[in-house]
Amino acid sequence: MSGKRCLRRRVVLLLMVVVMPLGAYAEERPARPKIGLALSGGGARGAAHVGVLKILEEKGVPIDYIAGTSMGAIVGGLYASGVPLHELEHLITQTDWEGIFSDKIPRQRENYRGKSDRRNYLTSLELDLRKGVSLPKGLIRGKRIDLLLRSMTLNAPEDFDAFPIPYRAVATDIATGEMVVLDHGDLARAMRASMAIPGAFAPVEIDGRLLVDGGVSQNLPVEVVKGMGADVVIAVNIGTPLTKREDLESFLSIVDQVTNILTNRNVAAELKKVGPDDILIEPDLGEVGTASFDKLEEAVKSGTLAARRLEDRLKGLSVDQAEYQAIRDAQRGRLKPLGTIEFVRMEQKSWLGSEFIIKLIDRSAKGVLKKDILAYDMFDFYRRGDFEDIDFALVEEGGRQGLLIKQKEKTRPRHVISLGMELESNLDNDHTYQILMKYSASPLNRLGAKWKSELLVGQRQRFLAEFYQPLNPYPWKVFLAPSGAYRSYPVHVYTERKSENADAEYKVHDAWGGMDLGLQMGEYGELRWGYVNGRNRTRLKIGQESEITSEEKETYGAYRVQLNLDQLDNAFFPRQGWLFTAGYEYGRDNLGADRNYRHAEGALVKALTYRRHTVALRGRWGTNLGSADAVPRRFSLGGFLNLSGMNADQVCGNHAVLGELIYYGKIVRLSSFLPSDVYGGFSYEMGNAWLTREDVNSGDMLHAGSVFLGLDTTFGPIFLGYGRGEGGHQAFYFSLGIRQF
Repeated sequence: MSGKRCLRRRVVLLLMVVVMPLGAYAEERPARPKIGLALSGGGARGAAHVGVLKILEEKGVPIDYIAGTSMGAIVGGLYASGVPLHELEHLITQTDWEGIFSDKIPRQRENYRGKSDRRNYLTSLELDLRKGVSLPKGLIRGKRIDLLLRSMTLNAPEDFDAFPIPYRAVATDIATGEMVVLDHGDLARAMRASMAIPGAFAPVEIDGRLLVDGGVSQNLPVEVVKGMGADVVIAVNIGTPLTKREDLESFLSIVDQVTNILTNRNVAAELKKVGPDDILIEPDLGEVGTASFDKLEEAVKSGTLAARRLEDRLKGLSVDQAEYQAIRDAQRGRLKPLGTIEFVRMEQKSWLGSEFIIKLIDRSAKGVLKKDILAYDMFDFYRRGDFEDIDFALVEEGGRQGLLIKQKEKTRPRHVISLGMELESNLDNDHTYQILMKYSASPLNRLGAKWKSELLVGQRQRFLAEFYQPLNPYPWKVFLAPSGAYRSYPVHVYTERKSENADAEYKVHDAWGGMDLGLQMGEYGELRWGYVNGRNRTRLKIGQESEITSEEKETYGAYRVQLNLDQLDNAFFPRQGWLFTAGYEYGRDNLGADRNYRHAEGALVKALTYRRHTVALRGRWGTNLGSADAVPRRFSLGGFLNLSGMNADQVCGNHAVLGELIYYGKIVRLSSFLPSDVYGGFSYEMGNAWLTREDVNSGDMLHAGSVFLGLDTTFGPIFLGYGRGEGGHQAFYFSLGIRQF
């Protein structure tokens, strides 16, 4: 027995020798430090944050807290709320940020009346009848990015500490200049507030405070993430360096420089708080600027390379793959699954096509939610102009999950005054200019009625007023449109087409009123049928009488039909799509006309593009069908891209045809934030006009061509060109604000 006891004692002593050090090691093993990620703002440069996150995941560096500013707030907020990294990278690099920041949808998808009403107005001012002129709080309202962020954060809780990774967004109170750290509420609005660049984006109101870009107060939130509990901070600074003196050549560059100076100062203060155990990552972004949204993939690669250069230091924060996976699984376990969408409904029944809206939203919401399509569809409806605001949220009803569309219909008419100008010259003896003014008010009733009046003042004068009354609330709608107009314009008469100068100049004064019944075909176009009655007077102003007497007066009354279809992607330099217009006027004495007439005309444009190269095929035709001659109904050719080289009205008649092949290629983009594309191109043109039907001859065509530079700007097109026509006619041209297609 004594031997057995001795053996047991030896075994117990041996176990104690082995186990006690292990227990002591377990007790002494240091806990893993809490790691915080601070992501700075910097516009398009913020895509580098995605590259850094890729390396942190690859090396198994767990993140316990995230704080971000501006684009850093968007990348950090989406990642912290549970958006997978591959989905986040796709969103950042594949999103049309230019369209996002301009609050635009592809032109083909715009409501047709929005396309047709938008001439080359330089500015629009909203008029509040109680407060006077109301200027926008930012160039961009930011509704499209609001809806995109909403679609990506539908299942995010209101407590940011309840995210898979606790999160903070940094913004600035524009009233006090104080930094505001957002730790709860609507995640989409918090991210949107953090990136609201003053002057560019409208501020965001949260909890009674008007918030703008956090970069104004703290662009690199090192102290914020430390305050969340981080032991070690990984700070990613992608701030924009100051512009060199020789590059400060414009108002925008000066404003951008001032912003960068203020931002860099608060970044410098935060960099002093980066301790010896913290890690600072500063990607070399080279030519990637704050607005270089065409270089996002390049920015991601820069972030990846910068993080790889610090692999040795990051290894000290990494854990083995099993532990890292366990940490990430625990974090994702805090995320509420989005689940399936079983129904879609509107918060309140709308006159503006509730059933149609729900049916369309169903395609992107039912079942597996297609987030990008959902955001696009929502913005599409908002952009049509029927709603003051639109939003959406997840709801649960009767154990089912659905999507609630929260719309705010326009309750008061929106009064808008638009101003612009048009200038055209052949740099010799033919100059025209117009000052443009438009007043519009809508909606005037629950079906979206609109009043529009336009005034053009210059060599050509016009006043137009129209009341547009839809009869149903759907995108394809029947409407009534009473209207009236007055116009005054010159007509030049050339006895010989070879002449450089006109033999006479007539002035036409025309006033009419009418009523149309029409069908608006959503974004495609409209068909109108109606009646018009008016009177015109043609008076000799300069020169001698030609085949036209010194003064002619005419009263006319006619039925008219007009079809307009527009699917061009750009009104000034189309790269894809087509346009077709056709009109017919049938005048008879029993309708109020002095004489019977028939007038028809049409045009077709088709754009084809390969990379930077575009060919636009364009054709125009018109005929008076053998009816009595009248100057106001004649067709004229001559001028830039209208038998280039010749003067305006140099080729004139009752029957006309013109065919053109126009090539233009994009040379360079002058600005990314306010797009200004420069094009170079040339044209080949062939056409003619004849006074009588017997004169019409396809072998009698005139040939012309041009070379030009074009600038497509936010404020309209600018052209500088040289044209040469048959018979030695030549001219240099300059135009501003003139739509050529």
